[in-house]
Amino acid sequence: DLQKATEDRQKENVEFQKTIADQTMTIKVLKKALERLATFYDLLQTQQTPPVAQKEYKPNAGAGGVMEMIEKLIGDANQLMEESKKSETSAQAGYEQLIADSNVSTEALQKEIVSKTTAKAEATKDKMRAESSLGDTSKVLEGLSKYSMDLHKECDYILKNFGMRQKARGEEMEALQQALQILSG
Repeated sequence: DLQKATEDRQKENVEFQKTIADQTMTIKVLKKALERLATFYDLLQTQQTPPVAQKEYKPNAGAGGVMEMIEKLIGDANQLMEESKKSETSAQAGYEQLIADSNVSTEALQKEIVSKTTAKAEATKDKMRAESSLGDTSKVLEGLSKYSMDLHKECDYILKNFGMRQKARGEEMEALQQALQILSG
């Protein structure tokens, strides 16, 4: 679901922005602390010898460890920022690919809709033509059926009266022959 992916992507981006802001602030604070510690230790080293005899100043052995730890924390924060940036870039690329794939899919589906709509319209036209042709053909068939029935009635009449008419014609021919014989003499 594209909407869900967009919402998830926005949440991921907000989290990324927060992580970057937090790490940037952490680095800034740690660098400031490192600068102040360095300044403090520099001051201790440059102090003049006090009038009272004291032991010789040696830099605090723990100071180097604290500064190294702060530098390590700065390095860790930088590394976390880099990893977050890589992760964000990867997530954004994946999201953009999803959008591109969705657009291609949507475009293909829209083309399919247009194609099927066109095919449906053509099929509807064909159906209307076929129905019209069927109506015309039905009328022609009705006319032919009526003509056939009328013709059949005539044929039935002729067949029914054929014998009688043949007999009447035969008698008529006989009468004509008799008349011809009488006239011939």
